[in-house]
Amino acid sequence: ANISITGFEKIELLDNFFDLAIGNVPFGNYKLSEKRYDNNNFLIHDHFFAKALDKVRPGGVVAFITSKGTMDKQSSDVRRYLAQRAELLGAIRLPNNAFLKNAGTEVTSDIIFLQKRDRPIDVDRDWIHLDTNEDEILLNSYFADHPEMILGTMEMKSGQFGMESTCTPIPDGDLAEQLKAAIQNIEGSISGTELPDM
Repeated sequence: ANISITGFEKIELLDNFFDLAIGNVPFGNYKLSEKRYDNNNFLIHDHFFAKALDKVRPGGVVAFITSKGTMDKQSSDVRRYLAQRAELLGAIRLPNNAFLKNAGTEVTSDIIFLQKRDRPIDVDRDWIHLDTNEDEILLNSYFADHPEMILGTMEMKSGQFGMESTCTPIPDGDLAEQLKAAIQNIEGSISGTELPDM
């Protein structure tokens, strides 16, 4: 293991090297400064996705927990950037109490699985766009088309910025069992590769 206690924006890692990047990324309404990405104006969680995609090899997978903002924000710019560089293998929306016990926070989060392309291409995928579900709640098209990947009920509730969508838990639902079922719908595999001589 090579453990670095430093900001992700400061760490030097090889591009196109790792099989897998996995984590619970920080999210917030602020930006990191890293010359390579500064022109993209990424918020911190988007920065983590972009840099991780550069670090995994073609065919490699990025599996991150992030706020629903990545999938549901009004602007499609970041999702388009990601879709040009990776195929969405799937996503799972967690109920807003998923991190209540260990982090003391109620936030709707998603687990997003991306598989890196050989090269960036100009694509248009459904998940770049937003749609409404059967209750007329605006959310990512992927979740509108795959309600089975939402481990709760989407509702509109009053938040710090007015009314906002949230994923409320299913009463008496077993999140571990729900997650186990949903993960079966994520289709993808990582093929073997020859490592370069170091």
